[in-house]
Amino acid sequence: MSKLLDRLDSIARGTPKAIGFAATTSVEPVPQLALVAWIADPAKLDAAALTEVSVDGYVLHESAMGKDGSAQRPDALKELPYGVMVEGPDPEKVEGYRKQGADFLVFDIANTPIDLLEEGDCARILRVTADLEETQLRGLEDLPVDLVILQRPAPEGPLTLTHMLAISGIRTATSRYLLLEWSADLTSRELVLLRDAGIDGIVVNITEAQPSVVPGLRERISALPQRKPRGDQRSIALLPRDVGHVAAAPQRHDEEEEEDEEEWDEP
Repeated sequence: MSKLLDRLDSIARGTPKAIGFAATTSVEPVPQLALVAWIADPAKLDAAALTEVSVDGYVLHESAMGKDGSAQRPDALKELPYGVMVEGPDPEKVEGYRKQGADFLVFDIANTPIDLLEEGDCARILRVTADLEETQLRGLEDLPVDLVILQRPAPEGPLTLTHMLAISGIRTATSRYLLLEWSADLTSRELVLLRDAGIDGIVVNITEAQPSVVPGLRERISALPQRKPRGDQRSIALLPRDVGHVAAAPQRHDEEEEEDEEEWDEP
């Protein structure tokens, strides 16, 4: 299974509560949001600095990939899960990425053959914009993907109600994990609001961001107060009534396992 999906599952569960004798031992807290780096040009990357701030994974462009599908990445990053932004519909290249150890693959809506979205250990990520048409929003939940990345909505500048409405439009259309591209600083209050709006992680473009952005986000994310597990907190998301469609309750890997266990407990 994808390490990035595993990490998001852990974040959704939250920090486990110690009981009994274990209550006297310290439990390592789980951060409230994932932090992912978007690396457009590995040659300009300070890999050691990125490792120190403990990002949960990173995305590479196809230009950083070898002909056999292997990733040209610094030694400091080889222990972290990585994914590839797939630029063109080439089944052989995509299969090469999977075989060479890519943890996830990122696709856009346009020009992506459905055959490329093969289910397996490599997670499938759909990258979308906030201005999807209503018909596209209706079908988003039914696409064979594991999580969604939302490109930063307009306008530029600090987080506003306009951004929150754009995020809400995508959040209510899918129960998948939702990551937000945002390459500027976010305050602790803004991170809490994004978390409570259903954002599961932040994706930072290292080329665009100031050097202080990623360490600052990691520090503030680590300091956020704990929340209840996702399955107990978020209500079922509804699209506008005139759409006539109800988005499913958030589907998480762990929740599906819990449902199976509950069925066996019934008399």
